[in-house]
Amino acid sequence: MVWIGGPRRGAGRTKPLVLHDPPPGYRPPRTPSWYLLVNESHARVIVRAAAAILVLAAAAVVALMIAGYH
Repeated sequence: MVWIGGPRRGAGRTKPLVLHDPPPGYRPPRTPSWYLLVNESHARVIVRAAAAILVLAAAAVVALMIAGYH
């Protein structure tokens, strides 16, 4: 079965258009394996952790620069 059309926008069809007999040589689109493992909540946690590490690293660099002048 082949899905026709892009993502649904707003209130559209309740059933998507489907082509039951795909054309010769049709290959369904592949999704990367990491995409299946990471959902939106995991992505938010990863971004927050990266931001916290970046802020702490910047504070450490500033502290070392200040300590180097004295």
